[in-house]
Amino acid sequence: MSGTCQHAKLCSIMLKEAYGDLAEKVAMCLFRLGNLTLQQIIFHTNLKLTKVQHVLRGLINFGIVEFELPENAKTGVKSTVPVYFLRKDNILFLQRYIRGVPVFIKKFGTEGEIMLDTLMKSGRDCASGVILVSSVRILRTQPDQNADAVLGQMKEKMQQLVQEGLIERVASREPVPDTTAVYSKSKALPEVNMPLLASKITSENLSIKDASDTSVVWQVSRTGVSQLLRDEMFAEALTARIDYQAGNLVRCLLQLMSDSGDAMEEVSNIFHKPTIHSVVKMSYPGSPLEAHISEYLQVLAEDSSNLLSRVGDAAGGEYQVTLKAAILELTWSALEKIAQEQFGSKGARIFRTVRRHQFIGIDEVQNHAMLPAKEAKQIAYRLVGENFLQLKELKLGTSTEAGKTTTNYYFFVSLTQLVRMCLEKCYLAQYSASLRQNDIVEKFSHTIQKEHRLTSLYMTLKQQGAPQEQLEDIAGMLTLSEREDLQKVVTWRAQLNFSEYDIDSSILLFEIYIKVFQGKI
Repeated sequence: MSGTCQHAKLCSIMLKEAYGDLAEKVAMCLFRLGNLTLQQIIFHTNLKLTKVQHVLRGLINFGIVEFELPENAKTGVKSTVPVYFLRKDNILFLQRYIRGVPVFIKKFGTEGEIMLDTLMKSGRDCASGVILVSSVRILRTQPDQNADAVLGQMKEKMQQLVQEGLIERVASREPVPDTTAVYSKSKALPEVNMPLLASKITSENLSIKDASDTSVVWQVSRTGVSQLLRDEMFAEALTARIDYQAGNLVRCLLQLMSDSGDAMEEVSNIFHKPTIHSVVKMSYPGSPLEAHISEYLQVLAEDSSNLLSRVGDAAGGEYQVTLKAAILELTWSALEKIAQEQFGSKGARIFRTVRRHQFIGIDEVQNHAMLPAKEAKQIAYRLVGENFLQLKELKLGTSTEAGKTTTNYYFFVSLTQLVRMCLEKCYLAQYSASLRQNDIVEKFSHTIQKEHRLTSLYMTLKQQGAPQEQLEDIAGMLTLSEREDLQKVVTWRAQLNFSEYDIDSSILLFEIYIKVFQGKI
């Protein structure tokens, strides 16, 4: 992933919000300087050894920093001094996870979301710890539930999340290099002592040091969550393009692709219609999609999104998910939408014209876009100035005079360059939105703190059985102007949160494009 100025600003503010100033200082030192040893980090940050060790332990636990034992290129002998490096993509994952919460609830229920949230807050933990803490959180909100039943339910939910790839096993809990450690990639949970967990809930002792599986550590899978959000992005795109049932069919196809092989393959295995129908029947029984599966497969195969292609007629039809072509088409659609927002409908029309007729002259542009010559030139060169279009100079010899040439200019789209530019703009936009949120909180901090104190006092007195008049007096301590300010803060922050989620969706798409095409079409 890139390490540009805008990317650095975004990582810095997200690290500071999530882990504090010291963690941000150490992580950004690694961001700027690359791989460093412990002594080098201490030198460049001017922090004490104990503080740097504490920060590194926390960042490693949350997957932001990793370490390795470098190998001498000449002798091939591994060093005993670990080198630490930053996982920049895992920093942006903090925002991506929040955007995925509604998707987790929809697919895995509230219990699944609570389990993922528990594991995100702890960074890494054993299965016993995750199941215990998740069960306690549920029992606090639903005290009438049976503890044994909740523990069993949470164990099944964790097994489901592991099977779906949302939770993965990691090598070690401690940031100490161990080259002899060998761990299994199996998706089966280790043996969990359920009676022990039940007794800890009864005694309110949440320590799991005596659990039998403390050596087997798990974390939220960044790849699994990003893949789930990618699938949801395709499903939402086809829902907007066709209808809700088409979006559900896309979810089934991508899940089928993930189950049968690599979820990031350019082209999936061949799926027969009965196989697809059985998955749809299991996921959406009795739905219109199940009744009209043939029609929806035909519509999706003929759609210009290029997500599905029909490759044969055996067994009612043979289909393949063409992921690479779909990512390319979705990227073009996103760029056209950005061009329309920035340059208007006429600018988007010229951008589409150049995309369709790669290397096209200005006269042809105005003819195909059906715009006046002067206006077409103004918009086209404005697109060039903003790097949405590129110019290619071509010199041609003339047949009338020897040695004399004419110069023609042709417009074209450098897709990879444009995607990287838009990705940088997304980083800047998300940084600006986060900065604006902090400014709003700082500006109205006195009113927000006052509201929090009054709410806490109100709840305490209400539990103590205070008279209604006293409670009403406390509720009336906020003035009308303060209530209006609080309402503004809620509205502004909701708008900024929505903007950040939308920006992160674009970041995810552009990062997937760069990863799939590796900078080449």
